[in-house]
Amino acid sequence: MKNNKTNFSRELFFPIINNIKSKKFDEALVLLNKLSNQNLNIVNNFKGLIYINKRDWEKSLFYYQKISDEEKNFEILNNIGFALSKLGKFSEASIKYTQSIDHNKTFIPAYENLVSSYKLIGNYDLAIKYILQGLALIPENHKLKNHLIDIFSYHQPKIHQNAIININQQIKKIDAIKKSGILIQNSLIKKILEESEELLKDNKDTTFNYPETQIFRRNKTRLHCVRQLDIFNKYKIIPKFCFSCYKVQIILTNVLDLIKIYFYFNDLYLEKNNIRKCMIEFRENVSGNYKGYLYASSINEAKNIKKKITNDLINGEINYEKIAIKHGCTEYYDQFKLYKNIDEDITDRVYQKEWDNIEKEFDRDNLIKENIKEKIFNNTLNKFSLPDFLIIKNWLLYAKIIKDNSINKVFKFDIKTNHLSKVAIKKIQLRSSNN
Repeated sequence: MKNNKTNFSRELFFPIINNIKSKKFDEALVLLNKLSNQNLNIVNNFKGLIYINKRDWEKSLFYYQKISDEEKNFEILNNIGFALSKLGKFSEASIKYTQSIDHNKTFIPAYENLVSSYKLIGNYDLAIKYILQGLALIPENHKLKNHLIDIFSYHQPKIHQNAIININQQIKKIDAIKKSGILIQNSLIKKILEESEELLKDNKDTTFNYPETQIFRRNKTRLHCVRQLDIFNKYKIIPKFCFSCYKVQIILTNVLDLIKIYFYFNDLYLEKNNIRKCMIEFRENVSGNYKGYLYASSINEAKNIKKKITNDLINGEINYEKIAIKHGCTEYYDQFKLYKNIDEDITDRVYQKEWDNIEKEFDRDNLIKENIKEKIFNNTLNKFSLPDFLIIKNWLLYAKIIKDNSINKVFKFDIKTNHLSKVAIKKIQLRSSNN
């Protein structure tokens, strides 16, 4: 009789499971609310899962925490950690992910989530510890590999018993052949790239799938560009922060000059250690394929940087199409023509009083303050490294697709296309056809 009741109870959950699989979450909740006389741990587990899918992190956490401790398995603990992470509680989340791993040493999603949390709070050594544990289980897990590669931009690992860490160490030593200075010869770039590629060939059992295409040199300033653009895209207003954001934009003639300016940025001393980046352009209807940016918080600061780097680029024989000061993001310009003005402060003429409340509402709804509370923003290590080399290879692939022949001066190896997504490749091909 007891078994029949158990089977009957399980059958009650089948339509709920089907609704969840079909993403009919509200229908599943209606059915769950009718099962108050059933196993509450199972009901709360389903509700926690549904609210994760509905991106209601607080409700998800509420129902998961109602589950008795003895019923919290590795998946439930991982999901609790995920909800905590989305609420910006990364330290608490890391505890839950660790407990999930303790329950099931082979559950890779918990390793991936734990590593991500440790990265965000700047606990790089612990992140590396769990990356290596996860890779011991699945050596070709590219999520974990890429987490490790990301860390190299900020941190020198203390552990050395790993092929990827050793490759990074050897590539960093290659950087020493480049003496500090503005002028960097093509032959030197060729030597650096060739020696780096040989290291990868010598470690042919270690494969990479690193899709990043921008190289940043960061300080501890928080630009929150994703937040700013999300606000603009949703409400068509410019966030207040962006009125004090200026960029010196350099459009380079080819990929070789982009690589040169990357090395120049590594050695460039600025009193405020201004954020800088090098990138390839994917956006439609945006001119220029190769770009370097330096960020400033005032127009005068931007003008001083522009003056300095203009002289340096000439002395360093780095060719560029254009160097100009830009105000904030290009995306704002069509909507707000006046915002492009860099000769006067136009904040009060563009920014409306009601926008402040819109920003506050957005931050509240998206838990912006909560999500940055524990995050650590560290300076990058401004040296040539494995992540930089892999990104430069993505630049070279971009150059190959758009038929930029400067690539032949510094790199003649086969460049695989699987590092970039099919969407990225299609965007590059579209830019190539429009050029």
